[in-house]
Amino acid sequence: MTAFFNTGLTQQEFLTQYWQKKPLLIRQAWQFSDDLLSPEELAGLACEDDVESRLIQERGESGPWQLQHGPFNTDDFAGLPKTHWTLLVQDVDKHIPELDGIMAKFDFIPDWRRDDLMISFAPEGGSVGPHTDGYDVFLVQAQGSRQWQISHTPVIEAEFIDGLDLKILNSFEADEVWELQPGDMLYLPPHFPHHGVALNDCMTFSIGFRAPTQIELLDAFMHSLTEHEAGQQRYQDPGLQVTNDDKYIDKDSIRRFKQSLIDCIEQSDDLLLDAVGRLLTETKPSLELLAAELTSDDEESSLYERFQQAEQLLRNPYVRIAWADNDTFIQLFAAGESYQVDSKARSIMPILSGDEPIQFFQWKQIQATGSTDLLDELIVAGCWYWQTEN
Repeated sequence: MTAFFNTGLTQQEFLTQYWQKKPLLIRQAWQFSDDLLSPEELAGLACEDDVESRLIQERGESGPWQLQHGPFNTDDFAGLPKTHWTLLVQDVDKHIPELDGIMAKFDFIPDWRRDDLMISFAPEGGSVGPHTDGYDVFLVQAQGSRQWQISHTPVIEAEFIDGLDLKILNSFEADEVWELQPGDMLYLPPHFPHHGVALNDCMTFSIGFRAPTQIELLDAFMHSLTEHEAGQQRYQDPGLQVTNDDKYIDKDSIRRFKQSLIDCIEQSDDLLLDAVGRLLTETKPSLELLAAELTSDDEESSLYERFQQAEQLLRNPYVRIAWADNDTFIQLFAAGESYQVDSKARSIMPILSGDEPIQFFQWKQIQATGSTDLLDELIVAGCWYWQTEN
C-alpha cells in the first residue's frame, strides 16, 4: 500500500480514518524548491485577463474585509498597505504546468473530484477571515509561516457577518492552534471552521476538491431528461380517497410525488450517469477562453500522416475528461459533452483521458480498437491539440 506522505498511514488508511471525518496536521509533508514560484510571479498571473484572482483587505478603504476581483495592475499592488491583505489566484496548476505535479500527489483520489490548486500570498496579518468550506481542502505551507486556528466541530448551517462580500463567520472559537512552517500540510474536511493568519510574508497552496450541490446535480439530471425526452410519466394516485377539503394537499399525495421522483431516478441510471459525467467535466467559465485558444485548426492531413511526421497530441490542461463503463458500451465525457464508444475501447480510455502526450504508438493502440473517430471528435472539441516535436 502506498504511504500517505510521512504520516505512517497508507493512502487508504488516511481515507478511512480522516477523509471527510476530521482534520489532520502533517509536519514536513513536502519539500519545496525556493524558486518554485515567487510572489512577483503570482502577482503577474493576477494581472492577466483570463486568470481568476481576488484581493482581500481586512482594513480596506471602503470598509472591513474589502474584496476586489482581478485582473489587477501594478498600481493596485503599489497602493496596498504593508500588512493585513491577501492575494488569491485560482487554477494555478493549469496556468503553470510545472505545478501540475502538486495535484498529481493526490491521484489516489479520482481526478473528477480534484478541482484546482489555488495559491495565496499574504504579508504579516494577511487573512481571509474565519470561515468554512463546503469541500475538502489540503493547505500546504510553501513559504513563510501561517497560524491556523481550527474548530473540531463542523458547522453546516453557518451564520455570517452581514453586509460583507465574503462569508466570514459571525462567531468562531478555536479548539486547536497550529503554526505551519514551509513543508507542513493541513487537511480539513468540509464545514470545519478555520482561520489562517500570516505571521510574515507567506505563500499557501490550497488543493481543493469538487463537490457539486444537490441543486447542481438535479439541474444536470433535468437537462439530460429533457434532451432524451424522458421523465414524461405523469402523476398517478390509484389509491385516492374521498377528500374533506378539496384545496388540501395531503401527506399521501406528497409521498406519491416523492416516489415518482425516486422512480424516475431509479429507472434512468443511464441518464443519471450522462448528467453526472457532463456536470463533472464542464469547463469553468473562467477557463473557457484559454481552453479555446488551444483548439487545433482543421487541416486536411489525416491522423496517420501527422503521427508519421512525428507530431504528437497534447492534452488541453483547461479541459476535464472522465469516463465510465456502461456495461454495453463505454461513455467518455469531455468539456461537458458525452461520447459513446464500443466496450472494446475500454483498454485505451487511460490514453484518451490521460495527461500524457499521444504519439504514434498510442495512436496505433487507439486505431486497433476502432476508436480513431472518437479521437478526431476530441481534437475538434479541443480536448487534445497538435504540437510538432522539435
